[in-house]
Amino acid sequence: MSQLTINHVRISGMSACVPSTVEDNRSLPIYKDENDALKVIASTGIERHHKVDDNTTASDLTVKAVEALLDKMGWGAEQVDILAYVCTSRDYIAPQTACILQDRLKLRNDCCVFDLPFGCSGWVYGMSIVSSLMSHGTLKRAILVAAETNTRNRNPRDTAVRPLFGDAATATALEYDPAWEQPMHFMYGVDGSGFDAVWAPYGGIRQPVTAEALEEKEVSPGVYRRGVDMIVNGMDVFGFAIKQPPRSLKELIETFDIDVDTVDLLLLHQANKFIDEKIRKAVKIPADKTPYCLEEYGNVTSASIPLTMVTRCREQLSGDVKHCLACGFGVGLAWASMEFYAGGVQVLDVIDY
Repeated sequence: MSQLTINHVRISGMSACVPSTVEDNRSLPIYKDENDALKVIASTGIERHHKVDDNTTASDLTVKAVEALLDKMGWGAEQVDILAYVCTSRDYIAPQTACILQDRLKLRNDCCVFDLPFGCSGWVYGMSIVSSLMSHGTLKRAILVAAETNTRNRNPRDTAVRPLFGDAATATALEYDPAWEQPMHFMYGVDGSGFDAVWAPYGGIRQPVTAEALEEKEVSPGVYRRGVDMIVNGMDVFGFAIKQPPRSLKELIETFDIDVDTVDLLLLHQANKFIDEKIRKAVKIPADKTPYCLEEYGNVTSASIPLTMVTRCREQLSGDVKHCLACGFGVGLAWASMEFYAGGVQVLDVIDY
C-alpha cells in the first residue's frame, strides 16, 4: 500500500469563490416536467449548482479566491513559496495555468508553481504533494488551489451530467510550522482500467479535435453529446465509488491506528449523497460529523472537499483543533484518503464572482 506521513505542516486559511449564477435543477429545460427533476434530486441530493458564463475560467475564480485569502492572512504575494493548481479545465493545453497565475497574482519569479490535472481526488493528492515539499522546512508558505469549471466542458443537453456538476475555485493556505505536532497521513489508489468511466474522448493528443467531434448527436433518448464533451458512465462510477473509497478509508484507519470515535469531521468528495452515505456508514462515522454542500453547489470535482470545509465547517475549523478524515475519488479512476488535524484556521465567507 502506498502511504505517506507528513509532519510540521498545517492548514492556516481557506477561501472559495463561486459564480453568482445559479441553476436550479427543478427548472432546467432538459426535463419534461418537474417530476423528472425531483427524481434526480432525490437520487443524488443535488438541488442546484453555480455556473460560470462563457467568458469565465477556473483561473478567473481562482484569482479572486487567492487574493481574498492572502489579504485575510496578511500575506504578501512575495511571501508565497508554492502555488499548486489542481484543475482539469485549464486555460490552455500549454502553458501550465499556474504559470499564468504567477503573473496575475504577482507572485515571486522564483516561486515554485505547477499544475496538477487531477479530478475528484485532487485536493487530497494536492495536499500530500504540497505538504511533502514543505516538510523539509525551506518552503514555508503555500497556496493549494482546487478549481473547476465543469459546466464549460459538459453538454447542456446531457441529462446525465447537467444537473450534477457545478463550478467553483478554492484556495487552501498551508504553512510549515515546526511547533505543529499533529501529522498528516495519506493513502493512495488508482485503477486506470476504468479511465473511460469519466472522460472526454476528443481534445487531447491521442484523439485530437475533428469536425465530427464537434457535431452534437443524440446518443440515447434525451441525451445529446459532442466528442469533446465530458462523459460520465454512471453505473461504472457507482460500482467504483461504493467499493474503493470505503476500502481506502478503512486501510487508512487500520494502517495508522485511528480511533474513529475521536474523529470530528469526515470530509467526502461531494459526488452523490447516496454514495457518500454508503461510505460514511461503512466506516461508522455519525451523520452529524459528515457535512454536505452538494445540495447547493453540486459536484465541483477537486474543489468539493475544500468547498465543504469553507461553507459548512467554518466555525469548527476556526476553533479548537479538530480531528479530520477526508477521501476524494473519481476521475482516473483514482482515489486518495487522508487523516489530518485543523484548528485556528482563518476561513473566509464564500466569495461571489
